[in-house]
Amino acid sequence: MKIQSLILCALLLLPNLSFAEVSMTPSEKVELEKGSMVKKVVWKEGYVWPEVTILVLLDHAPKDNMNEFLDFNKHKTFIPDMVESKIVKKISPNEMNVYFEMVMPWPVNKTSHVTNNVVTHDPDGSSTLTWNLVKADMLKQTDGHMTFSPYEGKTLLTYVSFIVPNSSFAGMFKNRVASDVEKSVTKITTHLTKVLDKKEQAFSTTTKSLPQSSL
Repeated sequence: MKIQSLILCALLLLPNLSFAEVSMTPSEKVELEKGSMVKKVVWKEGYVWPEVTILVLLDHAPKDNMNEFLDFNKHKTFIPDMVESKIVKKISPNEMNVYFEMVMPWPVNKTSHVTNNVVTHDPDGSSTLTWNLVKADMLKQTDGHMTFSPYEGKTLLTYVSFIVPNSSFAGMFKNRVASDVEKSVTKITTHLTKVLDKKEQAFSTTTKSLPQSSL
């Protein structure tokens, strides 16, 4: 099995958690504010794969980033090996079930899963998305969340992922999990930044082309 495909699949299956603020050391804050990703890895006793936290700063507002990520139909355009992504049940304005299908290497061919997805907005301007697994083929458990929150004039993305794979070969890849999660989050943030930059530029161009009223 291609390990990154499994991790990308798992990143979309994160159940509801109690979200505690992730602490950073002074050196991590320096790296974050320089534009680097901060990666924190915690190995839990009895589990094959670690809990991975990624923090990175983005330029656009938390709600704008969240709204763009919630366009689930586009996930197949930037998440590797994904061939289908669509909402199959709208439960409320902030809750929906989503179907995903991914291409996997032989002998699996394809795998699919359905998640329950809930978005919340906090008074401080933060937006959080949680996923609850409805059904999946290749995973026993996933825990985590993604939160876009205000941070000194920018947006801080906090992505926490803890994956329990359903594979006897999982131990072979345990030292690659953290880097693969980081690569996956990079693809997400690259997509969000590209799309929101383009929208901002289009809005600016339209505004400049509007006739100015006379005083």
